[in-house]
Amino acid sequence: MKKLTTLFIAIAFAVFGANAQYIVSSNVNAGQNPGNLNNDAEYPVGGGLPAGWATLFTGTTNTSNAPSWTANQSIPFSFQFNGSAVTGYKVSTNGILTFDLTATANPTATNAAIPSTSIPNNSVVIWGLYAVGAGDYIISKTFGTAPNRQHWVMFNSYSTAGAGWSYWSVVMEEGSNKIYIVDQRTNTTPLTLTVGIQVNSTTAYMVPGSPNISSYTANGPTPADNSYYEFTPGTPPVNDAGVSSLTLPAKVNVNSSTNISGTIRNTGTATLTSVIVNYSINNSTARRDTLTVNLPYGAQTSFTHSIPWVPANLGPGYTIRAWTSRPNGVADQDRSNDSTIAQVAVSTGLSVQKYPLFEEYTTTSCGWCPDGHLIMEQITASNQYVIPVALHSCFNTDGMSNTESVTICNTLGVNAAPTGQVDRKLFPGEQDVAFGRGGNAWVNRCNSQSTAGSEVDVNLYGNFNSTTRNLNVNIDLSFVDFVSPGDIRVSLMLVEDSVVGANSTQFNQRNFYSGNASFPTHPFYSQPDPIIGYPHRHVLRDILPSTWGDNTVVPANYTLHTNYTKNFNFTLLAGYDVSQMYLVAVVSYFGGNDISKYEVINARELKLSLLTDLETTNDLSNSFKIYPNPTDLPFTNVDFRLNENAPVQARIMDVTGKVVSTQDFGTMSQGNQMIQVDTDNLENGFYFINLTAGDQEVSRKISVVR
Repeated sequence: MKKLTTLFIAIAFAVFGANAQYIVSSNVNAGQNPGNLNNDAEYPVGGGLPAGWATLFTGTTNTSNAPSWTANQSIPFSFQFNGSAVTGYKVSTNGILTFDLTATANPTATNAAIPSTSIPNNSVVIWGLYAVGAGDYIISKTFGTAPNRQHWVMFNSYSTAGAGWSYWSVVMEEGSNKIYIVDQRTNTTPLTLTVGIQVNSTTAYMVPGSPNISSYTANGPTPADNSYYEFTPGTPPVNDAGVSSLTLPAKVNVNSSTNISGTIRNTGTATLTSVIVNYSINNSTARRDTLTVNLPYGAQTSFTHSIPWVPANLGPGYTIRAWTSRPNGVADQDRSNDSTIAQVAVSTGLSVQKYPLFEEYTTTSCGWCPDGHLIMEQITASNQYVIPVALHSCFNTDGMSNTESVTICNTLGVNAAPTGQVDRKLFPGEQDVAFGRGGNAWVNRCNSQSTAGSEVDVNLYGNFNSTTRNLNVNIDLSFVDFVSPGDIRVSLMLVEDSVVGANSTQFNQRNFYSGNASFPTHPFYSQPDPIIGYPHRHVLRDILPSTWGDNTVVPANYTLHTNYTKNFNFTLLAGYDVSQMYLVAVVSYFGGNDISKYEVINARELKLSLLTDLETTNDLSNSFKIYPNPTDLPFTNVDFRLNENAPVQARIMDVTGKVVSTQDFGTMSQGNQMIQVDTDNLENGFYFINLTAGDQEVSRKISVVR
């Protein structure tokens, strides 16, 4: 569902000059940075922070009783504060940015409400942060291009009253003269911060909740969990309203009744007593509903439109736009904030078997990870559909780490091991995609995903030349139903099982259960620490064509029951054990900086040794053809080639994997063959034909359309 944006309005204690007023809005759980210009990962200086940041204050041992100012800094574009041009600023180690370059007084770390005589005139405050250690930096960077740039000043890994650390930034925006205060990353709550702007000792704009503002963000290192406060210069209109959010499922069933719900807000200074809420589907005729409300300036309320939407046609992407009009029966004075949109797919409700992808973050230096490995094996032993993959990254790196594992961890992980993620999904109520194994969390979510069904069927086939180590493999996918709109990608994971490396810390597994009196019955209690020659299971070796996959395979307007294919042709590295290699096909959403938009739609696993070896000149897979496909006849033809005499059987399975028809053709002779498979009793839909010839098997999809 679409994330909510909450708006608060703060009125200054006094007004001076034509532009001496700010409209203050609070974008809680925005899921991105303001304007989406800064997509940098949020890491400490020297600990993964992207390039381009300038250091204004070098972290050093300090105390809250000895604050200091940075040197004066230049703003890289024209900017106005409180209606007057400013060209520079300086920053305090106590969370204050001031445009008064002559200021010398510096407040203590104990924050209070503003306006305050402790704060210099013309300042932006995140009062309550302070520098006390070598890891507390102030840094800056400019994003975007003229005339739409943003200049960011970050309090990087700053200390808090809760003895933890937090990341916050002050942002100046070119052209609009807006100021943003961004809540980026926090490991300790609650905070007690004063967030706002102080013009002078009598005029200030303070975010409601100050001086006890707490962080809304988790420890995620991306903007996906960020919130921010927006300070817009100007005078609010008298009659103004808008739809601030829509609460809609990402997918609805055809011919079902769907409520159009959301939130409206009053952004006019007059109390809002009535307003018209409108919505349209793909720019169709608007549907109107007049609401009677009682909303003071800055307040909001939820709504459900009186006319539900009943979609009559299937489709992958419908655009729902909702907007307000005629606040208090008069023309809206600011049309720019009236509307919002949501994307919804209309589906049939059909699904195929879901194969959950379970990825465990692990490393050899993690002494608790053997227990994570044990739970992974228990999951796969009890649930045949779960596909296990071990990512050697996050908490530390070892001899099995690779760029892809590290990238996945930096985007979705929590820098801890053993943790795991199921289908890269952000489950309801969670702030992180990766989570611990406690309370059977891994087991329960793998099991729930395996019964959830998927709209996408995935098939994996190809051949392997054991002499040249050339691998030619295809991922076939087809949609049995429409999925939620998003950036759909296809990738191929190379996974090696039972990896045993050299006797070194890069491969020897630490084991904190060894002789640990707290765990006398644990299977690893009697094992040494470290375990030399430890067989590392399900190790991710590579992802092709890249970490997040190819976004060109699935067209924007895909068709149901139609094959979309991605081919991979490459040489397997010599160091990989062919007998232990697995291929994992993954169809997933790419979410960019929003962790809530990542999810694996479906996956399939195939052991490399099951692929046809070209040296054996086995042509069953290469020669297997079905026609007509789709078929409207009571049968379909199947062509194939046998290298030797073999018994032949054809099984037809539906999309759930249930065998609906079996035909035995007896022992057939070496050479080219053709059989007719009976489809007369099949209903319209999507099926698989599995052809078995001796000890070889090949599978293809077929559509029955009459």
